[in-house]
Amino acid sequence: MDYGERSRRSWIPFIVLVVLVLGAFGYIFFGNGLINSNNVRQPVQPSPGCIVMYEGGAPEDSIDIVFLPDNYDDVSKFREKTEELVESFLQTIPYNNYKDRFNFFRVEEFGLNLDCDYNYGGDAIVCNPSAMKLAATRCPSDYPIVVVDTSGIQKFYELLRSSSWMGTASLNSADDPLVFAHEFAHSAFDFADEYVFGGDIKWDAPNCDSSWRVCPKFKVVEGSECVRGCVNEEHSRSVETGIMRDYWKSNRYGLYNEYCIEKDILEFTNGPKSNEIRKSMPLYSVKLELSNGEWVVNEINEINGFPDGENTGFSDSVVLLDSSGKEIGSVGLPSNRLFIDGHAVDGSISQMVVEPVVGEYVVNLLRVDDVDKVAVKQNGKVVSLINLDGVSSSSGGIDIPVTYSV
Repeated sequence: MDYGERSRRSWIPFIVLVVLVLGAFGYIFFGNGLINSNNVRQPVQPSPGCIVMYEGGAPEDSIDIVFLPDNYDDVSKFREKTEELVESFLQTIPYNNYKDRFNFFRVEEFGLNLDCDYNYGGDAIVCNPSAMKLAATRCPSDYPIVVVDTSGIQKFYELLRSSSWMGTASLNSADDPLVFAHEFAHSAFDFADEYVFGGDIKWDAPNCDSSWRVCPKFKVVEGSECVRGCVNEEHSRSVETGIMRDYWKSNRYGLYNEYCIEKDILEFTNGPKSNEIRKSMPLYSVKLELSNGEWVVNEINEINGFPDGENTGFSDSVVLLDSSGKEIGSVGLPSNRLFIDGHAVDGSISQMVVEPVVGEYVVNLLRVDDVDKVAVKQNGKVVSLINLDGVSSSSGGIDIPVTYSV
């Protein structure tokens, strides 16, 4: 063996070492996900359509709640908050005993035009009920709930208050999760606030008794209290401190209030039959305006989506009529009461109840055969009637619900 050959062979171990080192670096930086574009940790992307968060029963037989995002730019943050709200809600009495009668959905589409005002009354979040209901047609929906990421819009010295308006709610994501249970009792059960602010009760609030000295209403439930002060000093409440008075201090509604909620849940739901989520359907989207205390039909459009739920006890309604005047479909109209609730940073309660001007309200009814007219009934009387001639059609489809596992 000559010197040149020995010299060439002496480089072999070095070359092998270099190859191994380069291979190791290549694996670390390219094969193990640090640089490989297929493995780079990308921001979590929103899922399309309607996300099924929790299925308790068939949508038509249950209370369906849909969460909508506002001011979010991070879907992971929105998912985390909505999961927290559902967990808190289903742990609250009496909902914890009726988990099979609730469904929760989530829409992860950012940039929804929900027309949210972050400065209503100076410090409250109020989103447009019509915009919320149209966005919620992506899912089976009885109660649309907007969750607002208040990062960047939060007041320096106070918490932005949440609100409930016409079967919808707008929640400050920075508040205690029980704010959801508080606003839901406004929307679903017509509960009044149980703190005293000197307002009037212009409806039959289930949780307030005008016979404030003896509270005969509450005596049907053993253990209920009679505590003066429910909106005003002329009414009493059934518990010293409950969710409707201060959800920062109590996680219970109180025995009588829980009895009322349970009664409504049993009346307006039928328990589980099937957990099959139906596909979107053809709808009549009816636009209404409140004029001098009466609802007027302004416009009717044909769209695709999920209809408004029927799990409500509203006395006013929008009805579909055939040519003979027979009712073949209906949906309830909630009262025009805007509840605004929250706390100052020091924990003191802050509230407001108003009847704002409703520019427009939307209801979505299942399109059925033989419909000739759409009518609005208030207190059993037809106050508005419109023929279906010239109804405009919108062909925009709604995605079928998909399940996302957190």
